[in-house]
Amino acid sequence: MPKILLAGNDFRLLGTRAAVLGKTGASVVCCSASETREIIRTEKFDLVVLCHTLSDQEANEIIETVRRLWPHARTLQVVFDGAREKPYRATELDATSSAEPSRLVRRTAELLQALPNHYVEKKADGAQRL
Repeated sequence: MPKILLAGNDFRLLGTRAAVLGKTGASVVCCSASETREIIRTEKFDLVVLCHTLSDQEANEIIETVRRLWPHARTLQVVFDGAREKPYRATELDATSSAEPSRLVRRTAELLQALPNHYVEKKADGAQRL
């Protein structure tokens, strides 16, 4: 099962986003920016999703650490404004996504599908499951 680390500074929002990301079939762990620094040193994740509530400095530090520790992990930045769905930080991201649930699930599934040993299967109702 793929593992997603969801980092942000609004726990109510993280809870909602975790529920949305859970629709991919992945295991989702939520944490604040300060908790992220510790957890990425002790656990490994396939995808790190950065909430728009992180400061640029917090997000950049997380991305740099992830790139150093897990070179094959993917990074996704959730942007508040859907029109900004493109890399806009100085640090390289694999993707950006609006917070709109179906878009976020689709972008997450695309990134996880590109990882070795992961696949997406279509369920009878048309939903995707990793």
